[in-house]
Order: sequence, then C-alpha cells, then structure tokens
Amino acid sequence: MAELNPPRAPLLLVALGAAVISVTALFVKWIALGPAAIGAYRCGLGAFALLPLAWLSSRTGANRQAAPRRGAATGWAALAGACFAADLFAWHKSILYSGTGLATLLANTQVFWVALFSALLLGERLTRRLGVCALLALVGTVMLALPGLERSPVHLQGVLLGLLTGVFYAGYYMSLRTAQRGERPLGVASALFVSSATAAALLVLAALATGEPLALASSTDFGLLVLLGVGAHVGGWALISRGMPHVPAASGSLLLLLQPVLATLWGVLVFTEPFGTVEAAGTLLSLAAIYAASVSRTPPR
Repeated sequence: MAELNPPRAPLLLVALGAAVISVTALFVKWIALGPAAIGAYRCGLGAFALLPLAWLSSRTGANRQAAPRRGAATGWAALAGACFAADLFAWHKSILYSGTGLATLLANTQVFWVALFSALLLGERLTRRLGVCALLALVGTVMLALPGLERSPVHLQGVLLGLLTGVFYAGYYMSLRTAQRGERPLGVASALFVSSATAAALLVLAALATGEPLALASSTDFGLLVLLGVGAHVGGWALISRGMPHVPAASGSLLLLLQPVLATLWGVLVFTEPFGTVEAAGTLLSLAAIYAASVSRTPPR
C-alpha cells in the first residue's frame, strides 16, 4: 500500500508553490503603483528572468529545427499573454476594492469557465455534478460579498472584477495549454516568456491609457517588484509546474486551493481585512465547490 501513495517531494513542491503565489496579492497593496503598472513590472521582470531559459530551450537540436515553424504556437502564447494582462488588471483592481482573500478566491472560479469553454470549443461534456458545484460556489460567493456591501461602495465592483478575473484566467490557461500541444508546440520556458512579454507590453499600454505613473517612488518598491516578478511569479509557478505532473489530480487541486486560503489569512493578519462568520462559511462553501469541480472534469472527446 505504501508504494501506491504519491511521493512526498512533488506534493511539497506544489504546496510550496501555492504558498509562494498566495503572497502576490499583498504586493498590490504594498507597492505604490497602480494595478496596470504593477502588472507590467511583474510580467516584464518575469519575462527577463525567463529569457535565458527560453533561449537555451530554443537552441537544442529538435527545438532549433522546428523553431521557424512554430508561428501558431507562438500566437497562442501571445493570446495567453493578452488574457493574462486582462486577468492581472482585473484582479489587482478587485484586490483594492474587495480585499486580497475574496479577490483571490473569485479568481479561482476559473475552473468553471474552463469547463464551459472546453464544452463549447473542445467538445468536453458538462456534467450534472459540475453544475451543482457551480451553484454552490455562487451561493458561497454571495455569502462572501454581502457583508462587504455595507462597508464599501466599491465592494460590488470588486466582486464583479474578481469574477471577471476568473474568465480571463481560464482564457490564459487554455491558450497556454494549446501553445504547448500540437505538432510543433513551444517549450514551457518559451511559452511563458512569450506570454509574460506580451502581457507586460499590453499592461504598459494600459497604464499609459489610464494615466497610471510608471516611475518608481523608491528602491523599496523596486525590490518588492523583483520579489513579485521573479520570486513569486516565476519561482512559484516553476515549483507548481515541477511537482504537478507527479501528483494525483485530486491532490494537486486540493493543494492549489492553499493559494486562496493563505491569501485570505494574509489579508486578515497583514491588513486586518474583516472576516466574520458569514465570510468564513462562504469561503468554505466556495472552496469545497471549486475543489469538487476541479476533480470532476472529464477528458475531451
């Protein structure tokens, strides 16, 4: 029986990666920049860190020969970057309006949007169980949102932006997955580099269009941005990507829910964000629904 249990090292990698990315929401409140500018620096620094890995990957034998014929995969990676830019902009706004925990939990509703998009575009089957999970997650979201409506006039906007984050997150996931599949796929480092660079460029344009300053106010902000872009953005997902293929789907999905759980905890401890009985019940209900949905997906036909 012991041999059937998954190795501990991959489980620890996924758990550590989820814990690392859980702190990214805190940087949005710590850094004295707007949502688009923070996202631009995060993706730009992440792309800079990924560039050597992407270059080395493209110089290997088979990859070097196929590189000129990867236009379609590169296009999908660029589309993933566009979705990620919209994802970060909406998520950062949601954090400022509704808090780190709620915004991060709502972003994880992407599992339902992935299922819907997969059914419409890839022919996957929507199950009754998935519909029940979506309904329960919606009830949990309402329980989370109601107390904050009395405290802040922009709380509802934050909730809607958080749900929109899940839509863009699903688009990012599906586009990036497509870029790494097919006859001439991109490697992980190359796909992440293209998507990060694209997202950075679009977020710079968004910052300029909305009048957000891009100049850093202090060296402290630059240090925080380096931690966000290289440590959390690249390092956290590198840990998850390394461990996820070697753990069961149910275990991996459960471990990834550490991100919204810890983000909620950090928000309460660091920023004293309110978290009463109703919010706790809504969080537990939503987490249970997201977990049940993430392990009930059927393979594409």
